[in-house]
Amino acid sequence: MCFDIKRLPLLKSQKKTDSGEYLFVAIDDFSRELFAAIFPDKTQFSAAKFLNQVIEECPYKFECFYSDNGTEI
Repeated sequence: MCFDIKRLPLLKSQKKTDSGEYLFVAIDDFSRELFAAIFPDKTQFSAAKFLNQVIEECPYKFECFYSDNGTEI
């Protein structure tokens, strides 16, 4: 399972001072099943919540998790 996080661009109606949102994505290498969620920040708590959601929703167990070595996971 591969994980990554991307900051979403601000909408035209938003100001630069507004806080942005982050897209969390996980892709299973074997099945190519995709999991995604939007969170208001990219803290370790949001990352942990996303990982727990993926584990709960997926019908099978994972052998390995990897990311781009970001500080969130």
